[in-house]
Amino acid sequence: MAIVIRNNGGKWQKATKVEFAAEAQLQKLLYDSPELIPTYDEDQPAVFIREAGLPGSGYTDLLGVDAKGNVLVLETKLARNDEVRRKVIGQVLEYAAYLWKMSFDDFDSLFLSREGKSVLELLEAKTPAIVREEVRDAITRNLSSGAFQLFIAVDQMNEELKNIIGYISTRGSGLRLEVLEFDLHQSGPMDILVPRRYGQLSVQSDRATASNPIRTVEEIIAIAPDQKFSLLVKLWQEAGHFVKPGRVGASFQARILERFRPIFWAFPDYLQNTFGDLAKSGVPEEVLKQYRQLVADLSGFNNADVLSKSLPTAKFANLSEDTLRKFVSSSQQLVNDWRSSVKTMET
Repeated sequence: MAIVIRNNGGKWQKATKVEFAAEAQLQKLLYDSPELIPTYDEDQPAVFIREAGLPGSGYTDLLGVDAKGNVLVLETKLARNDEVRRKVIGQVLEYAAYLWKMSFDDFDSLFLSREGKSVLELLEAKTPAIVREEVRDAITRNLSSGAFQLFIAVDQMNEELKNIIGYISTRGSGLRLEVLEFDLHQSGPMDILVPRRYGQLSVQSDRATASNPIRTVEEIIAIAPDQKFSLLVKLWQEAGHFVKPGRVGASFQARILERFRPIFWAFPDYLQNTFGDLAKSGVPEEVLKQYRQLVADLSGFNNADVLSKSLPTAKFANLSEDTLRKFVSSSQQLVNDWRSSVKTMET
């Protein structure tokens, strides 16, 4: 059906359908206006990068994350491209397969290489109220489970693709795959974009198929491949601190003034420093610099990563029990120095 418009009560005029010059034009439109991409939880701000390189899989057109930690993968195809039918389904599933089980650190590096900022920094710039630990936990969980929101963006839907998407969306498989159609028109100096959505899942029914409750510390210990996570919990609690479990791992916290502050995170098979978050929480620069160096010098930690990345990780398999004890001791020194600096500022 034609798009008809009028200005200020004037004569109705038919808008002219316009073809996108190239897929890159549609990709740029969506990158510049991410609100056109529906997030799993409606109206959640999202950030995207273009042409994210996935080893062995090529480049996905848009890769994004919303403020709830949902991972979004989008591939663009124009109607005149023969791949807009069955092949594009395989492409977007291949991208999802390469993201599946990716570590948060590797995922974050895609955003750092394209935007020069971590995904959490980009999200925080859009939504200052996000809780970094919760968003990071959600991203980690979704990467581990492969629970992604997949999109194919087209300028014109075709019957073959419509039937495939319709079939997938009614099977209740838990696969979230939709097609977004963007019909572009012009009338004089005015551009008109008509979006349509195919294969939209019922949020209520989709959520009912998967539950992601907060685990207990004991449940995390039970799924850990060795005793390293359990030892870390024991050492941290013996030091008088608090371990707050999440859906996948746990936040190891210490009281600073009247508030518990996350010092680092640990998951069943690795631990993760949160240097960027510590800096934002007010740890003095020299104190944080000293802590980085102490951790970087420990056996099993990647020295270069610890000294340069905001969220470096270390596999428990590479860490001895003695190293874990030294790590907790170094973290305790950070806590002591942080507390001392706060008292100095108060006086």
